[in-house]
Amino acid sequence: MKLALVMVLLLALLVVFSIPSAHANTHSLVIINFSYPVDSGAQDYFQSVLSYAVSHNDPVIIVMNTPGGYLTNAFAIVNYTIAAEKTINITTYVPSGDMAASAGSYIALSSNYVYMGNSSFIGPSKPYIIGGSALEEQHVTNASYSFMESLAQTHGWNQSAVYQMVENNVAYTAQNASRIGLVSGLSDSLAGVLQQRGYQNLPQIQFYENDVQQLESFLSNSTVADFLILIGAVAILLDIFHGSIALSVAGIVALALGFWGVTLVSFQPIAVLLMVLGIALIFLEIKLGHGLAMVAGVILVIAGGLILLIGVSYSAKGPIITGSNYALIALEATVLPIGALYLIGIRKAALSKPARVGPQIIVGKKGKAITDIEPGKKGVVNVLSEEWSATSSEAIMKGEEIEVLSYSEGLATVKKSS
Repeated sequence: MKLALVMVLLLALLVVFSIPSAHANTHSLVIINFSYPVDSGAQDYFQSVLSYAVSHNDPVIIVMNTPGGYLTNAFAIVNYTIAAEKTINITTYVPSGDMAASAGSYIALSSNYVYMGNSSFIGPSKPYIIGGSALEEQHVTNASYSFMESLAQTHGWNQSAVYQMVENNVAYTAQNASRIGLVSGLSDSLAGVLQQRGYQNLPQIQFYENDVQQLESFLSNSTVADFLILIGAVAILLDIFHGSIALSVAGIVALALGFWGVTLVSFQPIAVLLMVLGIALIFLEIKLGHGLAMVAGVILVIAGGLILLIGVSYSAKGPIITGSNYALIALEATVLPIGALYLIGIRKAALSKPARVGPQIIVGKKGKAITDIEPGKKGVVNVLSEEWSATSSEAIMKGEEIEVLSYSEGLATVKKSS
């Protein structure tokens, strides 16, 4: 009996100690689907997914199709990748017809392995500084090349090709990149990459940017942030004259999102100062009422947005001022002055409306019958916390709600309130 118990105990211990070993050898393949610009949202996306992969000791494949984005965010993603590669293998795959352009090329070449499909390309990688001097641009270009060169040395990429990508803005097709040793190889399907890497039997976990990360990407456009701040301030101002809570709530939300967007990009303090001063002028319109303060405030907020735009982080995707940026600026510059004229009209109408004094103030107001009121007979009603003699063409019972139709010679004419 004792021998049987010992054997059962040993068998149980063998099972327990075998579980961690079996779990340690069980891996999944983490797929980072990256068809987004390189910005703050993308940075958060990579940080969270790579942290997950490292914690589970799972290999990663980045399926990339990006036009590029902000260099500061790209450098941060590269640093996350390099740190993760101390524990796991990371592969980038650029499918046929897709691209690892500009900032995306830095991320791709930070991977352990890079595969490309036919008709795809990688680069160019020259950084742009909107509003910067030639000396400043050369300074950033040299720093970017040194950064890319260190990636090439670490992963065995062609250093001469990397130099051409950064210094001379060269892009390489998949065939050329493979021929000169800039990437690991070619494959026209993800399945082919999995076969080459030996991942074909691993279960896959697909990742995409979540809603918050996509919102961050949207707000990290400085023109969008500027537009939200301006619209939010004007909405609150208009609501003060209209008395609707909906506009105030929408305005506060727009302001919060706009200033969140400002924090997502590198900005010059003067840009935020101009925005704040502009908002102050917009709200000064409450006192002045001629529209000029609002127009001046709009101009200051737009100017702050433009400074925010040209002072943004170094970009590796080409000029940041795009058609959509111009469209938003044009919308601000045309629609909001119209709003100022509308505000002037509201104020003039309010000031020109004659004020009623005396008993006439109860006309149109609602109250309650203090006594029964029969047609052709007088009764008493309470309106605006005062009692008034009243008559009505219809029978009204004591306690019923009433509305004052007119007032003449000390007698109010009322009806039942609908």
